[in-house]
Amino acid sequence: MSWLASVAPGDNDVDRTFGLLPDAYARFRELYGALWNPDFLAPETLELCRSRITGLLGAAVDDPLCGAAARAVPAAKRAALPAYDRSPLFSETERACIAYAEQYVLDPHGFTDADFARLRGLLDAKQIATLTLAVAMFDALARFRLALTGTVERAS
Repeated sequence: MSWLASVAPGDNDVDRTFGLLPDAYARFRELYGALWNPDFLAPETLELCRSRITGLLGAAVDDPLCGAAARAVPAAKRAALPAYDRSPLFSETERACIAYAEQYVLDPHGFTDADFARLRGLLDAKQIATLTLAVAMFDALARFRLALTGTVERAS
C-alpha cells in the first residue's frame, strides 16, 4: 500500500516508493549496501540494530535491502530483541550497539559521555562511525517507509 498517487515499478514497497527518484535510490542503495561489509562491523550486529529501530518505530520489520544479514540472525535471538539488555543471547558489543541505536531513535540528545566511553571500549573509531551512519540510515529508511507507504506494525 502507498499513500502516493503513483509509484514506480518494483518488487517491494521500498522499490516502488524510492524508485520514483531513481538516481537518489541508486546512490542510497550503494551506500546502504556498503554498510554491511563485515570488515567494518558484524552484519548480524547491524541487523539487530536495524530490527530494534523498526520495532521501536512500528515500521515493517522486513528490509529487502539487507538480504543475508537478516537471515543470519537466529529466530531465538530476534525474538529476544526487546529484552536484549538482559538476555544472555547477546554479546556486550551487541548490547552496546543496540542501546546506541535505541537512544538515537528515542532522543539523540540523551547520549552521555558514559555511552560513548562504553562504545569506545568495545569498538574502534571506524566501527563507531559505521554504526552511527548505519543507525541514521536505518532510522531514515524506517521513517521514509512509514511516511510514504503506510506500512506500520505494532512496536515491540
